[in-house]
Amino acid sequence: MLEKVEKFLEANNSLHIASSSYNNPNLSNCSYVSEGTTLIIAGEQNSSLIEQIRFNPKVEIIVNDSEITLKYIGRATIVRDHPNQEKLIGELGHKDNLERRGIFGVNLVQIVPIEINVIQWDYFQEFKENKPSILKELFRSIAKTAKIWVKGLRLPFISVSVAAVVVGTAVAYYENGSFDWLYFLLAVVGISAFHACADLLNDFFDHLSRNDEVNEKLTPFSGGSRMIQNKLFSTTRTLMGAIVTFLVTLGIGLYINFEVQGNIVLFIGLGGAFLGIFYVGKPIKLANFGFAELAIFLSFGPAIVFGSYYIQQEKFSWTPIYASTIVGLLILAVLFVNQFPDYEADKESGRKNIVVLAGREISSILFIIFLGSTYIILIILVIFQHLPYLSLIALASLLFAVKAMITTRKHYNNYLAMIPAQAMTILTTLAFTLLLAVSLFIAAVVK
Repeated sequence: MLEKVEKFLEANNSLHIASSSYNNPNLSNCSYVSEGTTLIIAGEQNSSLIEQIRFNPKVEIIVNDSEITLKYIGRATIVRDHPNQEKLIGELGHKDNLERRGIFGVNLVQIVPIEINVIQWDYFQEFKENKPSILKELFRSIAKTAKIWVKGLRLPFISVSVAAVVVGTAVAYYENGSFDWLYFLLAVVGISAFHACADLLNDFFDHLSRNDEVNEKLTPFSGGSRMIQNKLFSTTRTLMGAIVTFLVTLGIGLYINFEVQGNIVLFIGLGGAFLGIFYVGKPIKLANFGFAELAIFLSFGPAIVFGSYYIQQEKFSWTPIYASTIVGLLILAVLFVNQFPDYEADKESGRKNIVVLAGREISSILFIIFLGSTYIILIILVIFQHLPYLSLIALASLLFAVKAMITTRKHYNNYLAMIPAQAMTILTTLAFTLLLAVSLFIAAVVK
């Protein structure tokens, strides 16, 4: 009977496949090639099908003709070393009109059966060799959950917020010679949770406004996480994630506020929450009224840097304010360079950020001004002894900054060519802030 199944699969060439993530179903029609009971399909990277398979390999398939319906439960794997890789991608891609779109190519997927059922033949067979053990499935489920939330929360981008906390704490250590580890760790967790909350809200509201739906010029650094668009998260799960991370931030913020003098932390938190929630959130939508850049500067500059300083020192000082302008401008530059690929989508959805208002050519000059001014401010602060001379080691990050500025000026109209500029801007921000923090810690020890 198995041979009969194989011949049936070989005689047909299209199937209906159901994939899912967190109970978000996705149905697709695909051409296929069979190798016995193993099926080969193709799909565009960043499509719902491929993204769901990446996180949940279990799929359900139906292959039918006018008389027979074959039901197939299988495990899918994205393969990159099939002996006929290019030939199969070409053949299946031609049949299903698949092609490279920007940075996203076409993936080949191999599916092995777990169960096959053909009611008309009274046939049912399990393929236990393809079914993982309960323990292995448990670990895979945990790993899948971790991977999907890392992608959804965009954890790598949270590093810039953590860097801002480190700078604020370093300024406090430079002035006082000590800092509280508990407050530092709480600030890192709280700010990370708030950054994750802001990103989830951004995804949620960008879905409602269709900003992410109409954005076809995607890069690894811009265009949103695509979790909703690729049916990895539902809108409800995205919103619930934002609420949970906000509650974590709120709990940590209130605890710290009650432990330190005054209500400075509370006021900073309320201001940051307003800017983060209503950056693209209804009914205010700051990004739609030309306040996107100011909101990012204030949130990631003065709010985080001075807030991290204050919970250590419990007093006002101009030094963290001065340092926060550098951090704010650097993180603003990260946002700014990511607006170039998003130009059309932002314009269509009604956003009025600087790139939309000024155009990409003028904005490429403004980007150079924003990024370059951080180095000028650093030198001025060192000259006037607000920062130690050792802080000039942060100038080493110019290697990345110059690359970002040159690339942006040359390729502001080519979103694919802008990807190195986006990467270099993030490297500039991380290198500059961490070198600045290290210089402050070292200067505090040797002075």
